[in-house]
Amino acid sequence: MAVNSPDRRAAACLLAPLVPVILAAASLLLPGCKTYVGTTAASFLGHVRNNPDPNARYLAYSKLGSPEAYDSDGQKSEAVQTLIDKFEKGREPVATRAVICRSLGELHDPRAHDTLVKAVSSPDAVIRVEACRALGKVGQSADATILAQVMATDNLEDARIAAIEGIAELKTSDPRIFKLLVDNMEHDDPAIRLAALNALRALTRKDLGTDAAEWRKGLKSQIEAAAAPDAGASAGSPGAAASTASTGGGPAAAPSRPR
Repeated sequence: MAVNSPDRRAAACLLAPLVPVILAAASLLLPGCKTYVGTTAASFLGHVRNNPDPNARYLAYSKLGSPEAYDSDGQKSEAVQTLIDKFEKGREPVATRAVICRSLGELHDPRAHDTLVKAVSSPDAVIRVEACRALGKVGQSADATILAQVMATDNLEDARIAAIEGIAELKTSDPRIFKLLVDNMEHDDPAIRLAALNALRALTRKDLGTDAAEWRKGLKSQIEAAAAPDAGASAGSPGAAASTASTGGGPAAAPSRPR
């Protein structure tokens, strides 16, 4: 028997509010509609190991960088080793390898140190940027020299800024690093100047303003120590690279970001 018009209208009124819910549920079931990798570290690990979708793996790698995702130290340790192994194999896309570096930094596990040191020299700019910041979180104060080389010689502004931010995290007391940062407060690039200022504030826990001359006065002993013969300045040291870094020297053309 045919349903009369009033009944049709009543049924339509009852179902109308449910349409958005039904469509949302369907979007989760249809491939390509939405990337969902779960909410637990176990789920994230499963996706990075087994999911053929690179977008899903990228998201899972990113979520593994949250320390709150783990139920135990053992699970976190397993994730760190997985991240290291996946990066070292080099099979993931460049953007994904960069986010692996970021997650390793967020987890603050010293086992990632050697991997990140190598990643700092990656030919891929986006990897270098994330590796510099991550090394600052898992490295030792001596690693400031590595980041100082990036700060002084890398053609890419983002990489130089990331290296300065990494140095600030390392809490180094190397006088050559202090001199290099003060010199960079007079860099041609205002973003470099600001990053150097912020790093000095973080390392010294002081705020001497935005004038490099005031910082030279306040850090006189460190800057004099950096100029001493036993400061360790050489062709590969922060001191030797300071003049290049402070004037924005080096090739003008920056490498383009990988797509």
